[in-house]
Amino acid sequence: QRAPPPAAPPAVASAAQPRVAYVPEARRAVIEPEMSDDEGIEYVSGAAVRQVSGGHPGGAPVLGGTLQASAEFVGGPSKGEVSWYRLRGGREEPISGADGLSYTPTADDFELRLRVAFSSVVGGDPVTVDTQPVGADAGFMAELNKQLGSLLGKRSGEASFSVRGGGGEGRVVVLSRDKLKVRKKGRVGSDQTLLKAEFSAGLSLAMDPFDDVRFEVLPEGSEPVDLSADSRRGRDMLVLIARRLSPASGATHARAAAAEEEEEGGFMDDRKRGFSDHEEAGSASEGDGEEDFKPKMRISIRNTPAPAAAAAPLSVSEVDRRRAGAG
Repeated sequence: QRAPPPAAPPAVASAAQPRVAYVPEARRAVIEPEMSDDEGIEYVSGAAVRQVSGGHPGGAPVLGGTLQASAEFVGGPSKGEVSWYRLRGGREEPISGADGLSYTPTADDFELRLRVAFSSVVGGDPVTVDTQPVGADAGFMAELNKQLGSLLGKRSGEASFSVRGGGGEGRVVVLSRDKLKVRKKGRVGSDQTLLKAEFSAGLSLAMDPFDDVRFEVLPEGSEPVDLSADSRRGRDMLVLIARRLSPASGATHARAAAAEEEEEGGFMDDRKRGFSDHEEAGSASEGDGEEDFKPKMRISIRNTPAPAAAAAPLSVSEVDRRRAGAG
């Protein structure tokens, strides 16, 4: 009788192998293009422009207020571009340096509509949004009309603004019915008058688009004078009064555009050389040691309670009529 085969050795339990679940890597959400049966891919959607500070939020733009543009671009914000324009006589006038999502209107924009163009670098046509005409708060308009009324009345007065010269030295701009003068600050006299220009000779003013307070006085046939106001609001007031008094005010913007194209001279050329920080420009103005000048009449801009509605500004034709009547 044959012996039974030997028993198999007991099985050794193998260690259990852990099961690893595959977790895909998180991916950033990318805005997919929306499709329209009529227009195809929408590379820009939700374009809007809204006032977020100054005046009434969401209302008409005002001088010194902040406008905020917004939109969604295919591929994300980095695939979008924004450009700002003034609308003058049915044509677009590019605003120098305005290529971000926010913009603050200046005297150059007063009574004009603004246009924001949203473009996608991926493709498609630009999408544009137009604003209402740029105005000013009621307090600013009341002060503007008050000063114009004083300058054009039978007893015409003067309006004086404390400003700084190109090197930070104290200066005073004096506006009267028919002329603009720039004087040294602290003294009064003909020998201290640096510039006296008649409005009828073609005087105009150009605002620096890269600085809140800087501007140039552009007398016809003479060298421009580089100045800085004490505030953005003060510069807007000074420039608007001068433009209402000057028959050449309509040429102001064209002169500013021409200055930007010139190869030498003026604040536009400073910007091309990289002089863009207001702190650098203002450092030379500190500690000039000159005493304060107190003109006979000084414009004071205060945050006073606004009337129910802003008065309409005096038109150029009304200014001319008052000038003729007072003469």
